Amino acid sequence: MTVLEYRDSKFHECKGEPTTPITLKVDESQKKLILTVPNGVSMIERRAAERNARAIQKTGFQTERRGSIGRGYELVIEGHGGSLPDRLTRSPREVY
Repeated sequence: MTVLEYRDSKFHECKGEPTTPITLKVDESQKKLILTVPNGVSMIERRAAERNARAIQKTGFQTERRGSIGRGYELVIEGHGGSLPDRLTRSPREVY
């Protein structure tokens, strides 16, 4: 399993333990991309990471040793970091 860490607005191959809270695990055995977003991450950063993960899903990620990985894999998002506040999930018209 390859782990990618999200920093500087893009994913980078991780050597050892990830140093950033947002990670993308590439599971070749199950053909899945697992995006982990912890609580406390801003919605803007979460959505940007999700867009980058979807780009990897479409075109793959070029690794240093193994070539391109992740193309055509299923994207699974874990965690609820950056979710909308409750007051924004309801329409203001529902109050009346």
